[in-house]
Amino acid sequence: MKNISMLCMALLMSFSMMAQQRSVSGSVTDSNDKSAMIGVSIMEKGTTNGTITDIDGNFSLNVTTENPILVFSSIGYKTQEINIGDQTHLTVLMNQDTEQLDELVVVGYGSMRKSDLTGSLSSLKSDQLTKLSAVDVTQAIQGRAPGVSVVNNSGEPGAGTKIRIRGTGSVNNSDPLFVVDGFPVNDISHIAPQDIESMEILKDASAVAIYGSRGANGVILVKTKSGAFDKKTQINVNVFAGTTQATKQLQMLNASEFATLKLESYANANLTPSQTMQSILDYAIQNNSVGTNWQDEIMRTGTTQNYNLNVSGGSERNKYDIGGTYSKEEGIIKNTYLDKFMFHLNNEYKLYDNVHIGINASYTTYQKSGNNGDFYSGSLTSALKADPVSAAWDSYTDQFGEIYFSYGTNPALSAYENQFRKTSEDRFIANAYLQIDDILFKGLSFRAQFGQHFAYGLSKNYSPQYYITADQQRNRSELTENRSQNIYWNTNEYFSYVNTFGKHSINATLGMEAQKSKSNNIFGKVYDVPQNADLRYLSMSPNKENLEVSGSGDHNALLSGFFRMNYSFDGRYLFTGTYRADGTSKFKKKWGYFPSFSAGWNMLEEAFMEDLKSNSPLSQLKLRAGWGHVGNQASAGNFDYLTLMTNGYTAVFGGSQVDGVIQEKLANEELSWETSEQYNIGLDYSLFNGGLSGNIDYFIRNTNDMILDTPIPIYAGKARPKTNAGSVQNKGVEFSINYDTTLGKDFYLNAAFNISAIKNKVTSLGGGEPLYGTYSKTEEGREIASFFGLQTAGIFKTEEQLKAHTYINAGGNEMPIQPDAKLGDVIFVDQNNDGKIDDNDRIHLGSPNPDFTYGFSLSAAYKGFDFNAFIQGSQGNEIANYMYSVLYSSHMREWSNSKDMMNRWTPDNPNSDLPRVNQNDKNENDRFSDRYIEDGSYLRLKTLQLGYTLPPHLSRKIHLSKARIYVSADNLLTFTKYSGYNPEMGDLWSSPLNAGVDMASYPTPRVFTVGLNLSF
Repeated sequence: MKNISMLCMALLMSFSMMAQQRSVSGSVTDSNDKSAMIGVSIMEKGTTNGTITDIDGNFSLNVTTENPILVFSSIGYKTQEINIGDQTHLTVLMNQDTEQLDELVVVGYGSMRKSDLTGSLSSLKSDQLTKLSAVDVTQAIQGRAPGVSVVNNSGEPGAGTKIRIRGTGSVNNSDPLFVVDGFPVNDISHIAPQDIESMEILKDASAVAIYGSRGANGVILVKTKSGAFDKKTQINVNVFAGTTQATKQLQMLNASEFATLKLESYANANLTPSQTMQSILDYAIQNNSVGTNWQDEIMRTGTTQNYNLNVSGGSERNKYDIGGTYSKEEGIIKNTYLDKFMFHLNNEYKLYDNVHIGINASYTTYQKSGNNGDFYSGSLTSALKADPVSAAWDSYTDQFGEIYFSYGTNPALSAYENQFRKTSEDRFIANAYLQIDDILFKGLSFRAQFGQHFAYGLSKNYSPQYYITADQQRNRSELTENRSQNIYWNTNEYFSYVNTFGKHSINATLGMEAQKSKSNNIFGKVYDVPQNADLRYLSMSPNKENLEVSGSGDHNALLSGFFRMNYSFDGRYLFTGTYRADGTSKFKKKWGYFPSFSAGWNMLEEAFMEDLKSNSPLSQLKLRAGWGHVGNQASAGNFDYLTLMTNGYTAVFGGSQVDGVIQEKLANEELSWETSEQYNIGLDYSLFNGGLSGNIDYFIRNTNDMILDTPIPIYAGKARPKTNAGSVQNKGVEFSINYDTTLGKDFYLNAAFNISAIKNKVTSLGGGEPLYGTYSKTEEGREIASFFGLQTAGIFKTEEQLKAHTYINAGGNEMPIQPDAKLGDVIFVDQNNDGKIDDNDRIHLGSPNPDFTYGFSLSAAYKGFDFNAFIQGSQGNEIANYMYSVLYSSHMREWSNSKDMMNRWTPDNPNSDLPRVNQNDKNENDRFSDRYIEDGSYLRLKTLQLGYTLPPHLSRKIHLSKARIYVSADNLLTFTKYSGYNPEMGDLWSSPLNAGVDMASYPTPRVFTVGLNLSF
């Protein structure tokens, strides 16, 4: 009887469980346009059981409780709870939550409703940052935000980017500050694009003043993905792989053409080549030899691959996001690569409903081998200089070939040695926080966080021994090693108060921040180290007496207090006031103070605008204006205000040798911050309920107290002290427009365009000397790094031109200005009419700064297909082509020439605009002049992508919630007049005074990839 009772109970329990685990399905749509909603979270209340909607907005879930309640939630929409009762199929309409949408904008130390913003910022979302097949997320910003210039430093893997927000504000440091989940960092190379949820670029003083002395160059706020409470675990896999290739090769002389010009250069100089040279060059001409294409010898088809795995979700009290990314890029120049791994963990736990604790942690490690960019020994520069008569490899000696008629390293040897130039870094960042909401009363919250950053770097360069000829050899191997350690911590604690009293809304923040940074490095150099990788260490040198060792250390600290108040009356009148005080270890005068004020007016909320609002498509019209002071402490060194001493000197006192130090430079205890005073006025607009939106901004940014080296008399015998002497102005206009619509049920379209024009001018150098770069001069009234050189007036094509190019000397005699010039030589303009061509005749030749930059994106989706295209460009900037002196050299003493030189001036080709070849070139045709300056404008099809997402019923068959495959091309087409590899130009040698100078920069490759996005 007992067994029968137990059996009955078991059967009843089984039936009960079967009844409870019934299946519920349905669809979720937007209540406004009835479009299907993808990724809506559906959770069974009180459990961890849940799912998300598929691409068609459909879902299916086995419920487990007796009276199940389903919770539907999605960002930007009101959460709904539905008691399903006996229903097995649901049709759910989601309503937009306007207040929640407004709160999506992240600002410094908090968040704000978008409608209450009075500052200027640009927002980018995750899907905009993952279109490009790149591991560096900053590349994806390029062209997508007005007023934000992003330029690739080069096409080399891991080269990074140069970012300028509203122009170059200083001849020192103009890099923006990055803040990742509240933790300030110098760059975001440790974050994979797939791990970012949103990015806010703060541009004007009202937006950045909360960061005080670090905000002058703009601030980029990054929010990484963090999961969601009550969300089922979701696994996302993103993979792409493909090839990279150079977009062009420069057309160089072949062997017979080079031989022809080389012999002609000797003949024009009345010189006789050696017998060996004559025989080699004659052979090349007689056999119409093609010779060596050095660009082929150093370049290859590269590869790229990227694997990203992300796991996210949450329970009632915990949310998390964990991810890892592995990327490997093989560059288009041989033996260059980047091998990188990134891992992140974001975890938050809800102790109580109003108390949260969490941690954001990341670890990044990479190793790369870089291209040698030296002018004389670099791979690419040598490939453009080496004569094509020489061979890359000598099959007789089984060694790299001898370079016969050019100066420098065999380019193939230089590319081979790239593998020995290794750089690596391990970086760990952890940031823990505590958030308490509604302390004592509703709206008052407190947040405290502490983070630490550790970075350990290693640079190891090995130069192996080799012998080609007596004058082309390295008789001793050389190993240099540099190890660095950087440790940085930051803590900030602040109170926030957000509340609404009738028509009055307040959002206030009060807090403090402290940070400290320490770094050190040690450098070693030895000789005669074996090439074997297992023996390639400093200790393996047999000649310890030649060991060179040095090292250094650095530190700085910052203590800050800040306050911000946002006030809104009736949603119409907006006011923001910010004040920050920073105390730094970088100056004797420790404290700086940085205020800002801004106001906004939502005009459509006025009663007199009701008719316009009701009878027009306008849905938002907000006027903004602001002013503020911010600082740029990154422009100052840690000890620039002090007298620096240098050791290593000896002297004899009383017959004994003693060690000593000398004063290196003069001190300046008055040294202080570079400050930026900014004015901004803007208009935000929206039509068709947000379907068409954008903004217009005009700004003036004045950098004051720019830090410069002050000229001092030479008899002072010391280096120049740093002083606050200069000023720079940037002013410009920005415009953006975005159109977003859904047509019918299946077709989606988004188009966005932005453009910005910025004018840069140095307004003062404190009465000091101009600043010179390689080819530039920075002086008052001009742009930073304005190109500076000789002006030309063509080529001497007739005897009449030669005779007319004269001046009258002091004795009243007519004399030639260029006495060594002959027909076919360059005509230089004597600007000061002193009868000679020298440095005093140099003038400004152009600017590396564009007149305007722009970007246009187009995205469309139809059923399972999606299409994305992105175009960006720059207009009006010039480039100084450093390699012009090689490619169009007259004397040909050290290198080859461009194939264009086959159209040089000769008696048989008297109308050419290219100078004659002459081994002596007494006219110095190769002097820097406007011949080097080229139009750097370009339009580039940056991204073209086509994807297909499998229908949900097919995805479910392979146990996936989503499966998408795509093909993509990056840097597909570039339209430009520039003759070099790439018109996108960074700063040569990382100096702002060398902006726009191209010394055969590593080409930006064209990238073709195939990718896969999977969700489980």
